[in-house]
Formats: sequence, C-alpha cells, structure tokens
Amino acid sequence: MDVPAEFHDLLSSRAIAFIGTLGKRGEPHVTPSWFLWDGERVRISLVEGRQRLRNLRRDPRLSLTVVDPARPTFYLELRGTVGELTPDPELALERAIAEKYVGEWTDVEPPGTPRFATSIVVERTTSQLGHP
Repeated sequence: MDVPAEFHDLLSSRAIAFIGTLGKRGEPHVTPSWFLWDGERVRISLVEGRQRLRNLRRDPRLSLTVVDPARPTFYLELRGTVGELTPDPELALERAIAEKYVGEWTDVEPPGTPRFATSIVVERTTSQLGHP
C-alpha cells in the first residue's frame, strides 16, 4: 500500500515515530523511534537484544505513528508488518537515520552488537490532516 503523498514531507522531517508492537502476552509495547523515509517506504533499524525486536520476531504486526510537532492534529499512522530482517553489519541504515536526526552517528551499543535493517509493510493507513 502506498503512503499518501500529503504525508511525505512529515515522513522526511525529523519528527519522532512511536512504534507499537505486541508483547508475548498480547500487551502493547510502544517506544519512540527514529526512522528513515526513502521516498517509498519507512525504514527502521533494530538492535539485537531489545524488546521491540523480540516482539517482532514473535509477532510481526506493528503500528507506527508520526505526529507533526508544529501541528499536533496532523499525523499519520501506518499499520502492517515488519519486512524482512536484513543483517546490517556495516550499520548503514543506523548511520543514515542518525545523520537525518542529528547530523552524525555515534554508536551507543556495545561493540559488535548486531543490528538489522527493515521496512514497514503497510497494510493500512489512518491519518488526520489537522487544521490549517
């Protein structure tokens, strides 16, 4: 499913996403996250050992919501599944995402911590265009 064009600028901005996954007992797990919009899909980097990755390996369903901080009634939610988890030993996606948000990359994980690159397979969108 395509992401509506009126939200491409929001996805290209430095707005933070909130990603919801499902815990092992079905409980919601929502975390703020940086992401990268490549013009066609939303891409995220996942770190081995983190709860979000454990949740997505068990149940690939997720929701990602981005709200425009300047217009809090302008938002986009993507519902779907996580795409293929591709090992990212060079941390290429992680670096690109960090450069988008802060202009540089510094690894905060212990050396050698595996990371995975993936994208959201969008099945449904919900949104609000906000007020002019």
